[in-house]
Amino acid sequence: MSTDDRPIVMVDHNSVEFLTNQHVEWAELRRCPVAFDPNYGGYWIVSGHEEVAQVSRDGETFSSRYEPNAADGVDYLGIVGVPRREGIPPQGIAEVDGPVHSAIRRILNPFLLPPAVEADRTFVERVATWFLDQRIETGRIDLVLDYTNPVPAVMTMKLMGLPCDNWAHYGEFFHAAVAYGPGSPELEHANARVPDMMAELLGAADGRRHDPAHDVLTELVNLRVEDGRALTDDEIVSVLWNLVAGGLDTTSSLTALALHHLGTHPALRQQLIDGPGRLGAAVEEYLRYFSVSETLSRTVSRDCQLGGQQLRKGDRMLISWISANHDEKVFDHPEEVRFDRAPNPHLAFGVGPHRCIGMHVARSMSEILIRQVLARIPDYEIDEDSASFYAPNPSLVGVVALPATFTAGPTRGPATRPF
Repeated sequence: MSTDDRPIVMVDHNSVEFLTNQHVEWAELRRCPVAFDPNYGGYWIVSGHEEVAQVSRDGETFSSRYEPNAADGVDYLGIVGVPRREGIPPQGIAEVDGPVHSAIRRILNPFLLPPAVEADRTFVERVATWFLDQRIETGRIDLVLDYTNPVPAVMTMKLMGLPCDNWAHYGEFFHAAVAYGPGSPELEHANARVPDMMAELLGAADGRRHDPAHDVLTELVNLRVEDGRALTDDEIVSVLWNLVAGGLDTTSSLTALALHHLGTHPALRQQLIDGPGRLGAAVEEYLRYFSVSETLSRTVSRDCQLGGQQLRKGDRMLISWISANHDEKVFDHPEEVRFDRAPNPHLAFGVGPHRCIGMHVARSMSEILIRQVLARIPDYEIDEDSASFYAPNPSLVGVVALPATFTAGPTRGPATRPF
């Protein structure tokens, strides 16, 4: 197939116009689920569930790595979008392939697989209880700033081996880096802090070389890959950056969006209050519906075919999780939230070698956080005039602030902070 035979679309997936009407836009793009857009130097848009899953499963052909001017002549784009925004550090585990990627996942698994998540469940519940206790007697809470941000942040600090009481320092920075649009003072301030934050993470890792513990930092500095070499400082920092950013943002965003939706859909909220056993299915449906990580990019490493189209080595592509998770061929009435949706083969965590390694933590924590809200402040009412959401962007969706009122109640946990 010649390049002239490629199906051409002309959209700007980064524009506010596209993003504010994206479900309609993606539905239109799914009519040709693999199409070429000449914008941004040219890239393929992959929007169908079947095609997105195929790309995600084949990490060798559709590479996630970030390696400009690689030895094979390809400029590997990485995962963070088309075009890649300047100033984004390499995403250590998500933007490497092959033996290094496998080795990093191997040392992380003991901290993130279901047995470890279950062992940490009591800790997460205590932390969630403590943060709710700080507001429960007042009848007022910001469900993001007082709850869904701090609890995942504390857990992320614990897993990494960073000081738990420093959660706000990291949380404020990483949320600002994704919640605000280009040119905003919040994002500019966050960008200016990047070198200091990277140095701080490297310093924490160096400290574990002299004072080891049972945490991710220790495992990273002790890891040996490829003929016994240790990870470089740059590799360690990029892995930590990837893990901390993911741990601080995605679970918070998913839970806050779910609580906003439940707060504005009382019948669905009552379903979960009356039947808390449905919470697991509800989390899965919110994962599908919101698809917090909306798109990722890939680079084609060898000539191949996808969705009937001929792709060439070096081609860039954008894969849309949110479009795949709203594909009418797979999901009946995809724009509806249905807690009884079964099966629910969503791709919110991806599939294949780069499937989100923190998916079990995200599922468990989101369920715990929602469960406590519905049990302790079931009548919460959102102040819609004061609620604010992430600036429209093609990568992540989330909530900046979600003030709410409720009937005040008693504290339930200990007076002392559990972390």
